[in-house]
Amino acid sequence: MLASKWFAIAATKCPLSLQSVTRILTCFFVVILAWVVGRLVWSIVEPTPAVARWQPLAVTVNTSQQQLPVNELLSLNLFGRYQENSAPILTKPVKQDAPQTQLRLTLVGVVANSTPSKALAVVTNNGKQNTYGINEVIDNTRATLIAVYNDRVIIRNNGRDETLMLEGLKFTKPSVTAAESQRNTVQTNSNTAELAKIKQEILSEPQTLFSYIRLSQVKKDGQIEGYRVNPGKNRILFDQVGLKANDLAVSINGNSLTNPAIMAKLWGELSSATDFTLTVERNGQLHDIHIELQ
Repeated sequence: MLASKWFAIAATKCPLSLQSVTRILTCFFVVILAWVVGRLVWSIVEPTPAVARWQPLAVTVNTSQQQLPVNELLSLNLFGRYQENSAPILTKPVKQDAPQTQLRLTLVGVVANSTPSKALAVVTNNGKQNTYGINEVIDNTRATLIAVYNDRVIIRNNGRDETLMLEGLKFTKPSVTAAESQRNTVQTNSNTAELAKIKQEILSEPQTLFSYIRLSQVKKDGQIEGYRVNPGKNRILFDQVGLKANDLAVSINGNSLTNPAIMAKLWGELSSATDFTLTVERNGQLHDIHIELQ
């Protein structure tokens, strides 16, 4: 009763406001309904066309196209022409007494080696330090490292050999060791090959040992004291094992050489041995010399 009474009073006071709201809502729903009906009618009158299925384009291959001229390409010798008997490339020898370089380079360290491929030089240029091997170009220059010695390196700058001294050392003419290092290396290699040949000869014929290491009996008061040792026809083996001229050999493999009865037995054993220890007396002291034949 109270709600009805209140609604009646409100309708009496605001009759125009309620009518306006009702009219607006009615118009809105009519527009929505008209739009939906229009969409349905339009879809029936004009349906959506079907999408065509994709088909790949056909490519026509011309089989009559001319083949690539392979023979002509091969005849161009793009990578140079092979010459079986071509003349060897001559390399300019290193100038050992090259003048001091004017390039602002600092030689920080060196690794000298008889094998050029293993030699290294540490060079600083414009504050940047790098390590270089033989025939490598120094950064930001046209100079190439061509030789490494204990106190210097030789660089080739625009075809001219120049010396770069180790940091802290003054430029001087190369010492005999530096100037002869390459010749010494060749000599060392030659000696190594010859030594190997001598050892192989001794293994094949043990008696030839005494043509390279000569022994002469030493007696005192009729008693054998040992055998005087001196180099034979080639002293490479003699020097390589550490013997000195006039050493007195007193034992072999711990067996005394002062007893003639033992000597024959020792020579028989040595004929099949590949290594043995010779004890010598030198300046009143005994030294063990180990000799290897392999």
